[in-house]
Amino acid sequence: MSPQNLQEELLEGEILIYVRDDSSKKIWQARFDNPLAEKPRYIRASTKTASKALATERAISMYREYQSRAFLGLKQGEVTIDMLIAKYGNDFKRTCREVIDLCNKLYWSKYMKEQDLSRWNTTDIENYFKWRIEEQLSRPRGRFHKASDESISSGTLMLERSYLKALFNHGYKDNIIARMPSFPVTFERFGSVHTLPHNQRRGRFDLETEYRPIIMPYMKRIRNGLNKSEWKPRLKDPNAPASDDNKWTSATRFNHQLGRDEESKDFTRKTSRLSNAMFWFAGLLIANTGIRPAEIVKLRHRDIKLIKDDDGVLYSVIYISEEVSKINMTRHAISHDFEATYERYLEYRRELNFYFNREIKDGDWLFPKYGLNKPYAYDSKIDGLNNLFRPHLKRLGLHIKESPTHKGVNIYYSAYSFRSFYITQRLAAHLSIYTIAKNVGASIETIMRSYDVNETWVFRNEMTKHLKNWSGKDRSEEINEELEGYAVSW
Repeated sequence: MSPQNLQEELLEGEILIYVRDDSSKKIWQARFDNPLAEKPRYIRASTKTASKALATERAISMYREYQSRAFLGLKQGEVTIDMLIAKYGNDFKRTCREVIDLCNKLYWSKYMKEQDLSRWNTTDIENYFKWRIEEQLSRPRGRFHKASDESISSGTLMLERSYLKALFNHGYKDNIIARMPSFPVTFERFGSVHTLPHNQRRGRFDLETEYRPIIMPYMKRIRNGLNKSEWKPRLKDPNAPASDDNKWTSATRFNHQLGRDEESKDFTRKTSRLSNAMFWFAGLLIANTGIRPAEIVKLRHRDIKLIKDDDGVLYSVIYISEEVSKINMTRHAISHDFEATYERYLEYRRELNFYFNREIKDGDWLFPKYGLNKPYAYDSKIDGLNNLFRPHLKRLGLHIKESPTHKGVNIYYSAYSFRSFYITQRLAAHLSIYTIAKNVGASIETIMRSYDVNETWVFRNEMTKHLKNWSGKDRSEEINEELEGYAVSW
């Protein structure tokens, strides 16, 4: 250390306070041996004051703080939330890290900024979650889903709690957090918190009132629009093969009137045509295989195959690699509509060719970025399906509905609603829950907890099949007319 004009030893040389020669404001600095680790040898810190008396008090306070940490077995000084995430964030799976970063951006960085988490106790954790609830409720509606203006889902808080607790636990095991605080086991005792059953937290399509009368006609409309010859893109020179000089052009380029037509504009304009094609193919792919939306956006063209079995039956099979799978386990998802999924794939692949004017290769992303008008966009996969699905579901009136069990709490439909539909329908069709679990990449416990919404009424025939076989008669013929008067509809 260079000589200082102003310096003084405290506590018989344990601490040195000094003013740097080049300090214009004459701020006192403090230096003492680092008791926490071999490197750095010294702790150097500013006392942030030009008053010698205050500098002395603050230097001694810092010295005692570090001595206390050494007594507790800690390895470093203060610990901030940014330090915890930087040190341990990569220990989490990618999808978990994304949630951690989002929580930090929206909440942790606001409440915990510059706070020393190494000294947090149970009360500090409780106070944070009380603030957290009020912060979300006071946040105006925007691009993020807000289920209720009066309460917040306990499931959301439980998820956040698990990641925050894991970060604290890492720090505690590494001796940079003094003692592990207790985290809330549940949030029911906190005000303004609601708890929905696991199988009612996401919007899921009802077969008879939503999927058949609304979704299916909409999907049929899109397919018909994509295949209508006069609405298809055309090559600049129809008599020559496609090339860099002979590209596909949208129908509105050669017939401007089509672009003004309400019925055709979804299919004659370049970007809206691909948006419709992506929603149609992605929605039906999920509805027929149960693949997670987060997984299909990472698929490549080589991952979807048409396979013929020994009996000559064709099946559409999607390969989900370990890198694609959310649970890091390889599997093959078999579409329940045989070759129909692959037929749709070929039509969808044609639409990619129309839009990007390039040869589609097996290693390309199945769902590339679009709408950017940049040559490299095709080489990147789409970020997610929310922005693709939301406009279509809103158009259909299937974007949001009120919870049947919690007044004022909204449930949102999304791409995951198609996955839920697949699982609930396969359960209703009596497909083995083990087989469903293998196909969708989820545990049997998760399927039973989060997707089994079928009432026992659905299985009434199976439950009474032995009686029908025993009597050999049609039960409807044996019903007593007087007793029938008591019957009601389900």
